[in-house]
Amino acid sequence: MFEHLDYKAYPILYVDDEPFALDTVQRQFKHDFTILIAPSGAKGLEVLAEQAVAVVLSDQRMPDMSGTQFLARVRAEHPETVRMLLTAYSDIESVVDAINLGNVCRYLTKPYEEREVRMALREGIERYVLVKERDTLYAEKIETMKRIARANRLSAVGTLAAGLAHEINNPLVPISTFLQMLPAKRKEPQPDEEYWGALYQVTVKEVERIRGLIRQLLTYAKFTGEAELNLEPVDFNALAHHMVVFLDPQARSKGVTVALTPAPTLTPVWVDAERIKQVFLNLLLNAIQAMPTGGTVTVTVRATTVKGCPHAEVEVADTGTGIPPDHLEKLFTPFFTTKGHEGSGLGLLTCHQVIDEHRGLIHVQSEVGRGTTFTVKLPINPRTYDRRRNARRWDDDSSLPAVA
Repeated sequence: MFEHLDYKAYPILYVDDEPFALDTVQRQFKHDFTILIAPSGAKGLEVLAEQAVAVVLSDQRMPDMSGTQFLARVRAEHPETVRMLLTAYSDIESVVDAINLGNVCRYLTKPYEEREVRMALREGIERYVLVKERDTLYAEKIETMKRIARANRLSAVGTLAAGLAHEINNPLVPISTFLQMLPAKRKEPQPDEEYWGALYQVTVKEVERIRGLIRQLLTYAKFTGEAELNLEPVDFNALAHHMVVFLDPQARSKGVTVALTPAPTLTPVWVDAERIKQVFLNLLLNAIQAMPTGGTVTVTVRATTVKGCPHAEVEVADTGTGIPPDHLEKLFTPFFTTKGHEGSGLGLLTCHQVIDEHRGLIHVQSEVGRGTTFTVKLPINPRTYDRRRNARRWDDDSSLPAVA
């Protein structure tokens, strides 16, 4: 890959306190490389401050600053420059210092063989070019990821806007009809029972539906973005029990039984308690509403691991109607719902956002006629859990990945 590389385009700096040595290196390699020279480490640092240098070759024995000391400075101030040490004596301590302090990639001895030095300088330039190309590709990758993130945000905004327009336009139809008819209906001698009764009630209901939609949007917005998490150690068993008790009246009103199985060995989990409560609330409500009458919701808390890291797992399973396979892929899409007019699809979107912020995973399995199971896994401490933010997929290929 270096067959067309112009080696003279990448300057080499040779530092030595002997004028004869400086002159010799320049004469020997001037046809192959661009050789810059400096009579001391201090002068060498001045050269490096003025222009980019691919390779630094330094003598070890110099009066004011040794080669290892100079290369250590180069490493700190110009880490991209390839460093090599040239010395006239075989001192193992100098070799060790050169490796540890200057992080040199090559150690050459005097008297040197011209062919060996030429080969070393060529390899040094090639290494410099490879590192530069790697850094450029990395920077381009980061920029591409930023553009994708911006595009995803714009796409998400567009999806939200389209869904919001659709959800609001539907209830606006009866509201608009009621208001358009109002002036004439007020002048009628006999009250129109259908208008002042049924249509009026529909109008009130649709207004409340819009208000509820706005409340849900505000809840979602509250948990959107990179807002700082208020992490604290939380007893997941107690938190799950609290949410089960909180929703027990609603469950009993539908004849639904909610059973909780705690995990006695689970240690406290560092989470934002208020946000995680919202996740439990949404998942439990979904499970209860998935069963028209009767049925069982099972909440199971477990201590588990993901790739060797301790996690807390919460499973919410219902015996409801289940979700068709073609709907599973749309579950985390804004305004997609299987509840008809009773849902907006923002609840699961909020769940995903909160879990994502905690560097967790969410998975759903469902079978029509038999029920649905949502499983959430959260690291015990998300701040010490080293995981790329984009790796949100479950290990099992049959899973539904959380939408990023």
